[in-house]
Amino acid sequence: MAPAASPQPVRVVLRVRPFLPSEAASATAPCASLLGGHPGGEVTVQLKDQHTSRCEHYKLDAFFGQEDSVSEIFDREVSAVIPGIFEGINATVFAYGATGSGKTYTMQGTEDYPGLIPLAVSTVLALCTGTWGSVEVSYYEVYMERCYDLLEPKAKEIMALDDKDGNMQLKGLCWVPVRSMEEFQELYSIGVQRRKVAHTGLNDASSRSHAVLSLRVSTDAVKGKVNLIDLAGSEDNRRTFNEGIRLQESAKINQSLFALSNVISALNKNEHRIPYRESKLTRILQDSLGGSSHAVMIACLNPAEYQESVNTVSLAARSRHIGNFISSASKQETPKVKIDMEAKLREWLESKGKTRSIQRMDGLFSPVASKTPSSMSHKKHLASSRISGRAKTMDQDGGKIKKILFDQAVRVPDENLPRASTHNDVNENKALLPSVTPCKEEKPESCLRRALSPISSNRVSGKQQTSDTGNCPSFLEPKTPKETCQLVEKIPCATPLDKFHALGSALKETLVQQYLDFLNTANKEELQQLKGIGARRAEYILELREDSPRPFKSLADLENIGLSSKQIQDILRKTASGIFE
Repeated sequence: MAPAASPQPVRVVLRVRPFLPSEAASATAPCASLLGGHPGGEVTVQLKDQHTSRCEHYKLDAFFGQEDSVSEIFDREVSAVIPGIFEGINATVFAYGATGSGKTYTMQGTEDYPGLIPLAVSTVLALCTGTWGSVEVSYYEVYMERCYDLLEPKAKEIMALDDKDGNMQLKGLCWVPVRSMEEFQELYSIGVQRRKVAHTGLNDASSRSHAVLSLRVSTDAVKGKVNLIDLAGSEDNRRTFNEGIRLQESAKINQSLFALSNVISALNKNEHRIPYRESKLTRILQDSLGGSSHAVMIACLNPAEYQESVNTVSLAARSRHIGNFISSASKQETPKVKIDMEAKLREWLESKGKTRSIQRMDGLFSPVASKTPSSMSHKKHLASSRISGRAKTMDQDGGKIKKILFDQAVRVPDENLPRASTHNDVNENKALLPSVTPCKEEKPESCLRRALSPISSNRVSGKQQTSDTGNCPSFLEPKTPKETCQLVEKIPCATPLDKFHALGSALKETLVQQYLDFLNTANKEELQQLKGIGARRAEYILELREDSPRPFKSLADLENIGLSSKQIQDILRKTASGIFE
């Protein structure tokens, strides 16, 4: 058994960017400064308002002032998590702060002063030199709560879905192998140009989306990944003077960052429910905040904005208390025993004698319509009587039928065989195992093939069989009721409740089958009109139909488009209730 992984907190470092040329004339001193600390331990940071002399103190893991370069941040903080991805331990480095605080510069850098992303890629490629490891790159953005691949020529939306283990996966994301820094720089520059940026009142090139660059390293043994994230900055629209689409973008950015603060607050309080699904941003950071990867948060500050710095450092300081459970992919994990909760519930209901609750549970959880006990017993009684009658007939005419079916050398004269074309003979043999009529000489094996084929549930009349097959033998089968309700209606002892349950089961089967047929054949506009199916799910359904003509064969297949079993049941209930509106 592998030892239990100890929680490792998110490492939070602070970077204060230098004054811009436009700010240098009016600035006196940066609002953030280092009070004290010792190497390798936490530091105390002071935030002081130059106008009101208000002071705030926070404890963080490291402090980088205006004179420190981005390469120093990489050497002291980021480079330590890079070797772990070759052991299967994922890592995430993300820059957080208000608009204009230097996040994009910290992550991207310039040609002369590279940022954390180029430095990390260069280090990973250097470690892969001389080994069998391969490096792949993906680059995407979260814009207006939608994910777009920045390495695709056309703006292609990618869907965030959960796999069977509950980990988020991005369907349709492009992964490109890189072997040198020249290949990466060419690829990365294309993605940077496609990222959404715009002019605002505080920034000439303000990022309007959260950008995520992922490096995936594959070796013979394990796979590891590092995410380098440049978050869009929070904005005060009273200062940015945003209007129209800029105002909508700002609202989505602030909403996602507010969701991030809610997640951090819930983790600090050890709440049972962590609201990761409130935003695409928090879903992406789910593995980094309370998950199983190394996480480094770089809080970027504008030295001239005190209140924005207080908001940023306050959230960053709270993030230090979040523990991630780091485990190596090479360790043997204890197998998890899956508990069938439905079986345990059924066992408890049976012990209490709650038969009606068991029937309701069968109708709620089973994708196939359930049968009531009474209708099942009647059906078994009819089936046993039908089998006994068939066995009696086989005993009477068994030797003759065996010779006809399995010995091709035997030919029975036409006058000795009952004719299926006469009306009286057909009615006489409806409940008996049928005899045969001669086949054409060209297809002597068709008799044997038809005799050994499974009995069809939908019986065709003898006259129709004769006309369809020409001179081939016509096997008359006992007429089986097509619907459960028809079977129960013919039973004298069936109660009205039995008939009602049987009718409901048949209606449910029909509704489910029609619903699946609709998903397999409808176009995009028709799918969007269906309750629970939006534009994105409609597009995904069309993609599934390109791979398979009928991707939905049962209700369980609807989980492939992100619908849980509870959502499926709710959609069917709404669909059924809409019939009576």
